[in-house]
Amino acid sequence: MKYNIHVTQAAERDMANAYDYIDLVLKNPTAADKLLDVADEKIGALAEFPHKFEVVADKLLSLWGIRFTIVMNYLAFYTVDDATQTVHIVRFLYGKSNWITILKTDAANGSLPVFS
Repeated sequence: MKYNIHVTQAAERDMANAYDYIDLVLKNPTAADKLLDVADEKIGALAEFPHKFEVVADKLLSLWGIRFTIVMNYLAFYTVDDATQTVHIVRFLYGKSNWITILKTDAANGSLPVFS
């Protein structure tokens, strides 16, 4: 049974920013294209196995069911809503960013869909 994939506006913006940074700042359009190709592949695979990756180790984020998959130097964070069979890609963040704080801030602002 395949799950639907829903990419939030925040995650779409994150991906666009990552692409622009690699393309325009690092001046490597080939790497920018590859990032999006790999992201599409990794995120698409979640439709078949949404529970493949464990919830994050942070206690609060794990209560919210936040999981991630590695996409090159980035992390695609997602939640799984089994009731609607939907994987929500909530953020796409650089792996060395302070992603725990970013996700907790999103949750505090009510912009993080969570399904535990």
